[in-house]
Parts: sequence; C-alpha cells; structure tokens
Amino acid sequence: MTLKAQNDRLPLTFAIRDISMDLKAHVELSHGEVRIRPAGPADANPTVLHLVFTAITRPMIDENAVQLAVDSQDDVPLSDLGDALDDDERRRLEGIGVRTVSKLEEMKKRGFGSSLGRITRLPVDKLESVLSRATRPMVSDIEGEALRDGADDLRQRLRVKGKNLLRDGTPPTVSIGGRPVSVIQASDREILLAPDHDQMAGQMSLSHDRHSATDVWFDQQAAASRAAARQAAPRTEP
Repeated sequence: MTLKAQNDRLPLTFAIRDISMDLKAHVELSHGEVRIRPAGPADANPTVLHLVFTAITRPMIDENAVQLAVDSQDDVPLSDLGDALDDDERRRLEGIGVRTVSKLEEMKKRGFGSSLGRITRLPVDKLESVLSRATRPMVSDIEGEALRDGADDLRQRLRVKGKNLLRDGTPPTVSIGGRPVSVIQASDREILLAPDHDQMAGQMSLSHDRHSATDVWFDQQAAASRAAARQAAPRTEP
C-alpha cells in the first residue's frame, strides 16, 4: 500500500472499513518480542483482544508511513557490525526502525540520542561507541609523493585514500609514530598529508573521536625518494 500511494501513484486495490473482531489469545513477551498465541478450546482465562479495522486514506499513509528510498551502496546494516551489537541489542534498535548505520547517525544528528537510549534500554555511551566504530575512517591505499615548493625546496606528501575520511565536514586527527601530521586537503574519499621527512613509514592513526581509531602500517620511504629524485632531475629542452 505504501509503494502504491507514495511512488507509483496507483489507487489502492482494497480497503477495509468498520469490521470488528474479538480474538481470544495468550499474549507473551519473549526476548523483547510480543507474541500472540491463539487460545485453544481447553485454555483457561485467555486474553480477549478487540480488533477494529477501518478505512485508510492516502493522506494517512503519507503522514505515517516511512518514506521509501533506494539503498545506498555505502549504507551499512547493523547486522554487518560484527560484535559491536549482540542479537538482542540489534533487535531493540530494529524494533523502532533503526536498521542501518546511516539511520542511527541521522537520529543522533536530530538530537534523539537520549530518547533512543531510553526506548531501547541501551546506554547512550554504547550507541555513540557503536556509531563511532561504524563510521571510523577506512583506509584502502597510501601513496607517497614529492612536490616542488619554490625553486629548490621539495615537500614530501602522503595521499591517503579510503572512505569515512570526513565527519560533518571535518577530517580526522592524524598521527604517524605518535606525532601529529597536518592535513592539507580533505574529502570523504581522500586526504593529503604533510608529514616530516622521518614520517614516511610507520604506524598511521586516524580518528574522529576518542571512541574508535583506525591504525595502519605503511612504508612509502622508497616511493617518496623516487618521486623526489624525479622532481630534482634537471629538465632538458627538446
């Protein structure tokens, strides 16, 4: 019905109006799930559920239904976070419609962090840790290069490629060998660093916050030396 009303603009194929029903059943709560089991002839003291169906109109669908969207290739489901959430914690979030990392991030940006924690009975610190881990910087490649700055000065650079390299438009804090490195340019897929001459190899750490960091080992000393040699070689006129 949501597909028809919101996307294809097709009329509803059916509608139910003013139908009442009494259902004798047993209501149970198991692992955060409400289960309704119809009562048998021999069951004593069943719960009586009074169900009333009525018509639903398109304005009601537009007001209450979740907008459907095309899944993004970068949209990570909560089930892909490994041990960041156990099955029970994931079910609590999915029960209120939070099934992906982007949805969790959206709710945090809208200021629903404390309410989300209260409804799901998950500590706010735990939700922030999960979100930080899911959106931490991811590095796919590191390249060394040398750029000429002025007539004789050569500057070494590191070009880091990956994703989640920006958070709210801000690049991560980067260090190599425990010492900070300046970020010259940054996008979500690539950042350009200005390391010292002795920082072209070692352990690089990238982090957006205190909850989670990405550590990678690299060695670009040889590549940087070759790039510097090419830049320093005299050019011959044709």
